[in-house]
Amino acid sequence: MRELRRANDEWFGWLPCAIVLAAAASVCVRDVGAASGKRPAVLRAFEARLPAIWRQVPLVTKAAAAAADRLIAHPRALLNVPYAEQPTFAEEILNRAGGLALPLPPCERPREVTEHDILLFSVRSWERDGARAGALLSESRNKGWLSVLFASKAGMPKEIEVDFVIDNGASSGAAAEAPLNSIVNILNAWLWQCEYVAALSRRGKCPGVLMSVLLPEAQRHNSALQTREGRHWMSDCATSIEPGKLARLYLQRVDRLRSDLGGDPIQAQVKQAARVIRRRLAAGGKVCVASCSHFLMGEVFLDNKSAWQPLHVVWSAKTAFATNLEKGDLLVWFGYVGMSTPFEDYGGAIRRTGAEFVTSFVPDPNPANNAPDALCHIAQSWEIGDAEVPIPFPPGRMAPVSGVNQGLLYRILDEEVASAR
Repeated sequence: MRELRRANDEWFGWLPCAIVLAAAASVCVRDVGAASGKRPAVLRAFEARLPAIWRQVPLVTKAAAAAADRLIAHPRALLNVPYAEQPTFAEEILNRAGGLALPLPPCERPREVTEHDILLFSVRSWERDGARAGALLSESRNKGWLSVLFASKAGMPKEIEVDFVIDNGASSGAAAEAPLNSIVNILNAWLWQCEYVAALSRRGKCPGVLMSVLLPEAQRHNSALQTREGRHWMSDCATSIEPGKLARLYLQRVDRLRSDLGGDPIQAQVKQAARVIRRRLAAGGKVCVASCSHFLMGEVFLDNKSAWQPLHVVWSAKTAFATNLEKGDLLVWFGYVGMSTPFEDYGGAIRRTGAEFVTSFVPDPNPANNAPDALCHIAQSWEIGDAEVPIPFPPGRMAPVSGVNQGLLYRILDEEVASAR
């Protein structure tokens, strides 16, 4: 009876919130239509999905609340995020700045798996990934796990049974929509994490949230959470966050992001970079693309329209660039903050090849890690700290937009390079 009363309280608490969401969605629709004729096709398609994502926030909240209840009832339960079956999705949310500490692939802690775990799983397209996804989802259901699926309802096989489907808004299950589905799936995953934190706060608890490694206090903060016991850390929370509030803040930040991406400054940078890349390809030159970012390090290998060659360079910078690039070649480099990270000297490895490069990253306060020698640069629209939504406990913010930013920029550039202009 107590669970039913709580469910009813949350449902009726959503009535005024639903009105706000509907109004926000309608504003988004009007704004999207205003300048859509000048915007890249990828961005227009992304914007067309946003109103439905706003309207879906109550469902995201319901799915997050179910997980929060399960974790409170079973403190040793896990958030399971399989890796091999969804590497782009998993990379974006595991051990991530502004992300939950608890999620990991179940294969990394098989002895800790319980029948009360929660599965977070995504499908880029049912056409390409449906068979493998169906088998995994069926297996997790047999284990008793609560399943939260980030995928399209369109094209979803009828035999698949999950507890919650967070729809990415695709019009079908076709592989042609997979690149955009992948971006929207991670957007929805961040909405879910926001609402999971909010749901726990209404139950008087707060979970471990990680901090960007580029912040000075990150080592102390993260090391306590990235141990076997630390990942289960949960503390009392005196501030109750209303349903939908954090999701709305994240979506408002995404709205500013898509406005930046469609604006003249970034579009001019994209077009300049595309001209450089197209000229090199037209002359028969070699163009490679690589990234050290969570989302793009695997996504660059999927569904490219351009004739560039993707490279895997993470944890192999010393050899990967030297093996694949030489003087006269061109590299398109999607970095994080500056050219290099604290873990690998990508900038040095790239320059030693003699290849020229086009860059996209957030500027480093240390000018030595930037790229004044790049042929051209495309700005990214986020700031160091890489977490956007305020929360009333350490580290004070959660939920990055950098992955959404990088994913959209990559597809916009790919589309522009492949165009006939």
